[in-house]
Amino acid sequence: MKVFENYNLKNDNTFHLNVIAKKVIVIEKEEELIQLKDILNNSRFLILGGGSNVLFLNEYFDGVIIKNEMKGKEIIHQTEEEILLKINSGENWHNIVMWSVENNWNGIENLALIPGNVGAAPVQNIGAYGVEIKDVLESVRFFNVETQQFQILNNNECLFSYRNSIFKNELKDKVFITNITIRLRKQNHIYRLDYGNIKDELNKMNIKELSPKIIAQAVINIRQSKLPNPNEIGNAGSFFKNPEVDETKFSELKKRFPDIVAFPTADGKYKLAAGWMIEKCGLKGYVHKGAAVHYKQALVLINQNNASGKDIYELAQIIIRKIFDTFAVTLESEVNIIQ
Repeated sequence: MKVFENYNLKNDNTFHLNVIAKKVIVIEKEEELIQLKDILNNSRFLILGGGSNVLFLNEYFDGVIIKNEMKGKEIIHQTEEEILLKINSGENWHNIVMWSVENNWNGIENLALIPGNVGAAPVQNIGAYGVEIKDVLESVRFFNVETQQFQILNNNECLFSYRNSIFKNELKDKVFITNITIRLRKQNHIYRLDYGNIKDELNKMNIKELSPKIIAQAVINIRQSKLPNPNEIGNAGSFFKNPEVDETKFSELKKRFPDIVAFPTADGKYKLAAGWMIEKCGLKGYVHKGAAVHYKQALVLINQNNASGKDIYELAQIIIRKIFDTFAVTLESEVNIIQ
C-alpha cells in the first residue's frame, strides 16, 4: 500500500482536470483492503480505476482517493467449447480484450478500445456495438468497506440493466471490486455485426473470414475514426446514455423527425441515439468556455482549452436542456459526477 497527500489527479482522470486530492491510497493486493477502515477513519472516499468515467466538479477533493492497481489474470477452467477467466480489477480493459482475441476467444471483441479498468466494467455494465459485459460475466468479487467482508455476486445478483448495476445503486461508494470472472467461447463463435457500421467496416477491410481479432480491429477502426484519444484530448468517451422511450413516444418522434436514429430493445422499447439528437440540435462542435462538443462525435464532450470540471458540467446542462426542449426527452449522464 502506498499513501500520498495533496496529490494531483490530472494524470488519473481522462478529462485531464487539475484536481488535488487530500489523500490517495494505492491498493495493489487484496490483503491491503483490510487496513482501509482504520486509514479512512470515516473520511469521504472515492474508488478510482482508470479515471475514464468521472468528472470532478471541484479543484479540490476533500477526502481519500482509493486508487486501484490490482493486476493479474488467469484461466480458472476450460473445456473444448468455453473458457473461464478471472481478471483482477486493476487491469486495463482494452488490454484484456486484446488478450482474448489474440487467443481466438469470442465474446468481448465488440468492447475493444473502451477506456478504463476491469473493475469499472460491471459497475457501468459497459457496452458497445450490441454487446454488454453482462453477456459474458459470471461473477464479481468485491470487498465491502463498511462491513469489512469479501463477497461474490453472480450475474443475476448484479442487477444489470442498460449502463447500470447494483454497484451504481445499493452498493454505490461501499465496495471495492477485486476481480471479475467471465466466460468466453473457444469454438462455435457467435458474432454481433448488426449494430453500428461494423458490417460496412468489414467490407471496407475486404474481410473474407471472420474472427474475434478481425471484429475487434473493425471496432477499433470505427472508434478511432470518430472518437478522440483521451491521451491527446481530455474526454470520458460517451458522456450521455442513449435514452429509451416506449413505442408511443417513438412513433410521435418518428412523425416529427423521420430520420431519427433508434434501435429496438428486447423489452419493446426504443433506444434513441443521443449523439444524433445532439447533432440535430446543432450542438456538434459547440464550445462553452474551455469545454466543447466533439466535432466528429456529438456524444463526446471534450476538454478543449483548459476547461474546469464546472465548464464541462455547464456544457452538459446546456445540452440536456436543449434536447428536452426539442424532443421532450431527458438525457442522463453516463459519466459519474463527483462534487
